[in-house]
Amino acid sequence: MRKKLIIFLIILGVFFAVGCVENKDSGETAPTTPVEEADNRGAAGNEENVTGAEDDIVDIEIRGYKYIPQNLTVKVGQTVRWTNNDTVLHDVVGSGIKSEYLQKGEAFTYTFEEEGTYEYVCKIHPWMAGEVIAEV
Repeated sequence: MRKKLIIFLIILGVFFAVGCVENKDSGETAPTTPVEEADNRGAAGNEENVTGAEDDIVDIEIRGYKYIPQNLTVKVGQTVRWTNNDTVLHDVVGSGIKSEYLQKGEAFTYTFEEEGTYEYVCKIHPWMAGEVIAEV
């Protein structure tokens, strides 16, 4: 049993270390995840490409292993854009929100179509947590 625990902790440590490794410039362009050009406005809280006015977008910065601001209140129908300004990968996951891993400079948007409290974390760095409250 102790041997299994030690192996588990080593594997967990490796995953943690991989998530915290900086993306150094190797001269090669890092692969990116293409964004689908679909209109998903019919379902509640869909991730989507930003098609509205830039004023309708509220920004959350990912920097220093934090979501800034950590807590945000928006109106139903508003879009929030998370932009990774760290040199490590991050994502935004929870309460129906799910981004791909974001490299430095990449962004993820989500439109809050229903009233409620949406809590989220970074799966790689679970101490990073945030909350968006969508109000009418």
